[in-house]
Amino acid sequence: MTRPPPITAAQLLDLQTVEPDLFRSHHTQANPAGALFGGQVLAQGLAAATRTVPGWPAHSLHGYFLRAGDAKLPVDYQVERLRDGRRFAARTVRASQDGRVIFHLHCSFHDPEPGNSHHQPMPDDLPGPEALLPLDTYVASHADRLPDATVANYTAPFPLELRLVAPETYFFAAGQAPRRAFWVRLPSAAGTADRDQNALLAFLSDYWLAGIAVGPGRLSTNSQQLSINSLDHAIWFHRPARADEWLLYFCDTPSGGDGRGLARGLLYDQSGRLVATTSQEALFRDVG
Repeated sequence: MTRPPPITAAQLLDLQTVEPDLFRSHHTQANPAGALFGGQVLAQGLAAATRTVPGWPAHSLHGYFLRAGDAKLPVDYQVERLRDGRRFAARTVRASQDGRVIFHLHCSFHDPEPGNSHHQPMPDDLPGPEALLPLDTYVASHADRLPDATVANYTAPFPLELRLVAPETYFFAAGQAPRRAFWVRLPSAAGTADRDQNALLAFLSDYWLAGIAVGPGRLSTNSQQLSINSLDHAIWFHRPARADEWLLYFCDTPSGGDGRGLARGLLYDQSGRLVATTSQEALFRDVG
């Protein structure tokens, strides 16, 4: 079966205004398991909320994935204006398909003001993206050593470009520490307005984060043996950044149990600035 082409940044941000505070997307992106990619509703929910705020950037969001979305159906985003203050605005967004809510988002916007600045420094012993192979190229070249599901997932067309730090350790070293680092970007975001960059950062932040929470010694790929379902996703935006430029995503997991695991992520730009912090809890189930 021929897969549709990957969604572009322009399509992600192409929201039809159905009525005041109600927006609709006719463009969709499937995840490797074939359902609607969670990063899409995360990004489009934030983009819809941004359209109701007078020019302030989002500083944080928290979303809950309530049902699996259908990548063949449009998505509606209903925005509710909770508060419009002097320096802050708050919104909730309900994403639905066929009248059923699939995702709920709460987000907050802040008019930037002067203040102290500090952040955790980027690890200084990691190679830059220019020194690494694209993830799909690496996986294709080692297809004879990897499970079929892994090869299918990571070589299929997708909007993002990834370059994994230490891929040999990640894919082939049993008992590895539950952490990973990779460079990621959304090439089609080039030329997109700064106002929409946080929504595009939200899109890319959802890819390859949850799987780290499965813990050490197991390859985190949706397959016939393991099912991964994201439960929620939180982001704190610290500094402006562009999704079309390389970002280092450093991910780890502080805890897992009762079928769930918590993932954390730090997003750095190439100058070493921490631009966003993320967290996500996922449900892991053995299948078969």
